[in-house]
Amino acid sequence: MLKIWDPANFRRTLGGLCLILAPILFAVAEISYPAGGGGAQQLDTAARNHNLMLADIYIGIVSAILFIPAVYALLHVTRRRGVVLGHVAGILTVVGLALSHLALAGLQLMLWAMANPGIDRQAMAAFLDKTMQNPAGLPLVMGHNLFALGLILFGIALWRSGFGYRWAGPAISIGVVVDIVGGTIGLPDLLLGIVSDAMFVTGLAAVGLNVLLTSDAEWEAGPETVRSTQPVVAPV
Repeated sequence: MLKIWDPANFRRTLGGLCLILAPILFAVAEISYPAGGGGAQQLDTAARNHNLMLADIYIGIVSAILFIPAVYALLHVTRRRGVVLGHVAGILTVVGLALSHLALAGLQLMLWAMANPGIDRQAMAAFLDKTMQNPAGLPLVMGHNLFALGLILFGIALWRSGFGYRWAGPAISIGVVVDIVGGTIGLPDLLLGIVSDAMFVTGLAAVGLNVLLTSDAEWEAGPETVRSTQPVVAPV
């Protein structure tokens, strides 16, 4: 139960819900987004799927926003073991979200607007072809890779932390690796998206469920006190 007046409960509940909702929305947007090829083909695809494309863009934006509290929740559960990997993963994931999800969403909205009736389609296609070859857009492409690497490291950090189900961390990492490897060898996009997203969504949702089932006291408890290795000297 969400208690907005209780900071511990609010952070835990929000983090758990975001860990479940963010990857689900991400998967929906990724699988159903109408993909195209070059400039003219992208515009034709956008024109044929105008409403679906706009819905997917906004679903992707909401997913990126929800991933931010989810990252903080992942950092919290990896604070005992896997803390270094967790923080590196957090940085990579947030940077990837900013570049490949939020910034890219702006370009997708521009593409959606270019496909509106009455726009010079030939001129827009030429503009897209020239823009896609501009190296200035490389950070947006790299953002997707950074996001993927961040999720892989988070999966390893979760496994090391021992939090919740032991299979959840490997499921996250393997799901992302399947997406990368499958795309490299040319597997069908739809099949690849369904398989890889199912794995990493299930893994993150399992972590989110464990967060929701954790008590507020356990959630706020600090790392276990490390026993001192120094010999105890009896007072004289």
